[in-house]
Amino acid sequence: MTEQASLYDRLGGLESVKFLARTLVVRAMLNPTIGHIWNHKTEAEVQEEISGFVEFLGMHWGGPHTYHGPDMATAHRGMGITEEYWDALFDDIVTPAYAEFGIPQREAEEVDAFLRSFKSVVVGSPSFKDVLREHPDMDVMQGMKSVGVHWPAPAAG
Repeated sequence: MTEQASLYDRLGGLESVKFLARTLVVRAMLNPTIGHIWNHKTEAEVQEEISGFVEFLGMHWGGPHTYHGPDMATAHRGMGITEEYWDALFDDIVTPAYAEFGIPQREAEEVDAFLRSFKSVVVGSPSFKDVLREHPDMDVMQGMKSVGVHWPAPAAG
């Protein structure tokens, strides 16, 4: 591999990215702190989530993929992801995987920086159910913004 090779190629291409995505999602599902997030997901939903994750990572890491899913803020809005969940994801699942899968330090640092760059749009959204509970007349089809809950908050201009 040359210095110019994409992260996708340096990690080993499609099979490696699929293995990583599949393993991280499965371990997250089984994690005692965050696993409940998947309690009501169907088999098809989990498979679609993993396929989308592969597309997302592949596209951003220089592979031949096109991601067709929502942006990270939209995908996580209303999930109620907390700092505790974020820490469990990295401490229990993501960070240990680097050494376990033999990911070289340079690539592990790139993967880690990439994944952690989404913290501001993954952590902190109130759960959709909690917003509905506070605003029982909310038009659920218009979403949280219909009752003044905007997440992530618009950047100060």
